[in-house]
Amino acid sequence: MPLHSLPLVATAGAAVWNGVVNAFNGTSGRTMPQNLEGQRLTPQKELQEKQIVAQLQNEYICTTSQIKLQQNNQQFQPDLEPNNQGLQKNLEIQGFAHQKQLREKPISAKFDLEIYRQEFQTKIVKYQCQENPELQEFIKAVDMQIAKSNQEFQAWLFQQQKQLQIELAQYNRETQYLNAVYQRETTLEIKELDNWPIKNYSWQILQSHQGRDPIPVQIILAPPEIDFDRFEHLNKTSTCKFPKIEKRISQHLQNFLEKHYPLENQQRPTELIDHTWDSNRFAGGSAVKTIFSRLKSEPILLIQSEVDGDLINIKVAYWSGGQEISPFYKTIISQLNYPEILDEFAIQRALNWETNVKQKLLEKGKTEKEINEKFAGDNGLNLSIYREYKELQGEGIEIETAYKNNSEDFSKFSALLGAYHNIIVALFADIHYLIYTNLSPKLPELLAELETEFSIEQRLADDLFQMVLESYIGSLRAITKDRSELVPEFAADIALSFTRLSNPNLAEKMLDFSLESWLNCRYLSVENGKEKFDIVAENLLPLDQEFMTKVNRCLVGLGHRKNLSVINSYYSRGIEKFNLEKYQEASIDFGYVVDLNPGFSDGYYQRGLNYIQLENYGDAVGDFTQVVRLDASHAQAYNYRGYAYSKLGEYEQAVDDYNQAINLGLTEAVKNRDIVLGVWKKFQHQTEEKIKGEETKRLEREAEVKRQQKSEGEVFIFEIVTVNNTGKIISSNEGSAGQKIEDLGSGIKLEMVYIPGGSFLMGSPENEPERESYESPQHQVNIQPFFMSKYTITQDQYQAIMGNNPSYFKGGSRPVEKVSWHHATKFCQRLSSKTGKIYRLPSESQWEYACRAGTTTPFYFGETVTPELVNYNGKYPYGDAPKGKYREGTTNVGTFRPNAFGLYDMHGNVWEWCLDFWHDDYNGAPTDGSAWESGGNSNGRVLRGGSWYLNSRYCRSARRLYTYADYLNYIRGFRIVWSPSSISGCC
Repeated sequence: MPLHSLPLVATAGAAVWNGVVNAFNGTSGRTMPQNLEGQRLTPQKELQEKQIVAQLQNEYICTTSQIKLQQNNQQFQPDLEPNNQGLQKNLEIQGFAHQKQLREKPISAKFDLEIYRQEFQTKIVKYQCQENPELQEFIKAVDMQIAKSNQEFQAWLFQQQKQLQIELAQYNRETQYLNAVYQRETTLEIKELDNWPIKNYSWQILQSHQGRDPIPVQIILAPPEIDFDRFEHLNKTSTCKFPKIEKRISQHLQNFLEKHYPLENQQRPTELIDHTWDSNRFAGGSAVKTIFSRLKSEPILLIQSEVDGDLINIKVAYWSGGQEISPFYKTIISQLNYPEILDEFAIQRALNWETNVKQKLLEKGKTEKEINEKFAGDNGLNLSIYREYKELQGEGIEIETAYKNNSEDFSKFSALLGAYHNIIVALFADIHYLIYTNLSPKLPELLAELETEFSIEQRLADDLFQMVLESYIGSLRAITKDRSELVPEFAADIALSFTRLSNPNLAEKMLDFSLESWLNCRYLSVENGKEKFDIVAENLLPLDQEFMTKVNRCLVGLGHRKNLSVINSYYSRGIEKFNLEKYQEASIDFGYVVDLNPGFSDGYYQRGLNYIQLENYGDAVGDFTQVVRLDASHAQAYNYRGYAYSKLGEYEQAVDDYNQAINLGLTEAVKNRDIVLGVWKKFQHQTEEKIKGEETKRLEREAEVKRQQKSEGEVFIFEIVTVNNTGKIISSNEGSAGQKIEDLGSGIKLEMVYIPGGSFLMGSPENEPERESYESPQHQVNIQPFFMSKYTITQDQYQAIMGNNPSYFKGGSRPVEKVSWHHATKFCQRLSSKTGKIYRLPSESQWEYACRAGTTTPFYFGETVTPELVNYNGKYPYGDAPKGKYREGTTNVGTFRPNAFGLYDMHGNVWEWCLDFWHDDYNGAPTDGSAWESGGNSNGRVLRGGSWYLNSRYCRSARRLYTYADYLNYIRGFRIVWSPSSISGCC
């Protein structure tokens, strides 16, 4: 009885399905009607775009994963900071955003690995030039993190691929669902056919499940017509009535579906449409085409059985619903010899009667003649025929036999045909829902129960189940292209169910396919001399836990003693990498071992050995400590921990460990201990000398601090904050600066903050939002150290020097305003006369240098500001910051946080006068920090910093304002500078 596997049935989505079926049937699919696009353009276009995006994402991840895993030491380099504080916590995910971010970026936005490489090399050179003693240690940490990130990236990649594949399958399903809706609506408007081959009208089937998702797989049954009168010649006196076989098959199928694939089920709904086939009309391929023309919107499984003499052939037509191409239509079971099967049932019945009835009657004293006449019935005749046939067969004589069949044989045969139909229907339903809803097949777990129907001949079951196996494998291979990450677990599920069958070869083959598909989706190939199982066992990751569990259950079911273990996989990989001197990678693998099993002492021991090779002695001590905690008799762990302690300079602990190892019988530790004892004595001497030297250096440092405090002032501490592009504070650090305090009399103090010298890029870049042309061109300026007033000059300070307070918004701690440039310079002159020091207004370059305090962003806080940080008109935010409070006046100085130099209110509150003439741009501007007092407009002077009255954009570090020197109002103030060495151009 030839059985045909299904070379067709599983592809992901209509597009791939069309290609497979066309190739199989040798015909091309029909073109969708032109008006389809017009009626469902919007949802269809939307789904197509989703499909394209998901496919591109999947292809992109597959492609970049190879680049990533090969060049991870470039892609994952951290952003090295000048102060080398350590490796960034998010090293393993730099350059890769969350899946949502992947969707938002076009496929062309690939990561520029070369740029990362160049930046990293530049920073490495910089460190080398500085002769940073920590560089080599830092690079080791980077290499370690890269090794770890390779594995974590791989795990992340598989998860992303799996999720994308599920979504892509969902998009395909939604597309096909839209096709089905359109086809259904179109068909309902067409007139019914006169030669319709089934009794139900097409509109009855089409309307039965409108709006349901998923649409149930609907089974149309065309059972065989068997003429059982041909068996009557064996016993003319028999009055046995053979029932209609369709009823029996339908009942078997109905019972099976209601139990395992009920219509009410939300995952695998099916519906049997029985007793509908009209045998008086045409059948075969022409009937399939006719039914498909009207019901192509519905998932249909049509089972046609035909009798050819003594043989039964079963043909299957299937389409998934919503497709336009010709359906799958093939014979999958052919030449099933039903008279032979009925004879086998008759023989079994006779043999059972002989064992269970005749023997017991003989034991009761009945004679054989009496038994044959009264109790044998057909069984006596069949038994006699069977004995004679066996006797002649033993003598090499083959004869034809004609056994007597009855309704019991027919019932068994009906059950057998029912089992065939059950398996066929379940197989196609499984493959349908596997493709379109990612459901693992259900039939494999039912096969053990269905196998009992084939007790007549195990070969029948083996052939049929082999067809089922090959069909599942073919279907899973077909979906590998777009759902490769799902296939291994699907295959493992099927293999596990197959272990309950009498033939273990089926489970073995499916398990082998499961391992093969796992290797394929990990881009691993089978090496010469290695089994697939061994390669899988060597490459497991924690994300494979579920797959591993299923495979191990299969192995138990098949009686194998081997099993998969993530811990063993990491451990064996670690040993292999250790032997290859890949110590960073080996340490990562052993790290996973002890994370998964904290009680595995050898995992700690092996990682400790790796750490010693990496000269990471502190972590080595930690691991060997875990070993001796778990196994106090581990002499080598004490020995190696002693070695690690000695490398750390902790000689006393090293000697104690060597003594422990010696006590446990490790003689080689004696030599190690003696060496350490010698080094320890030398170290003690060096330590004493070092302490003396350090004391001398300490005294020198203290003297230097005192000298520095004398020149830069007393140190004060303050908080520095940074914001993101929405104005939210994302970091807070402690800052410090030096200051000198000038006594202005009457308890009024003037705090002058030390501004260290340096260079900076003055002006704004062309891409800075809301910049002005007169902030260009950017140019490098070198600044000598100077002192600047911590705050804008307050009303109290102005009153103390000038004897008056012109301000509109009164308050001693508020900035003085309504002062012109001339008023500000007059203040500097009087203050200089009072103190004997030269005070003046800052040059424009000094002001911007002091404002930026080392930053390059629009504000010293970051990309934007908020009214919680600066006093400006909060109704008009900058960038992505939210609107906020408008105070409509000045605030006390020092209300808000300072910059990194310790200067307050450099943004907002009041505009601040600078010494320079106004120029329309920076062409020809000084580069030494001096004021620009030539050319330009001598009547106009420069103001900086913005005010409480204006928008936030005016508060930017680079923003300039032109105003006449004699102009004054309530938004203008000033701050002053002083240098220990007089600067030319002072007032």
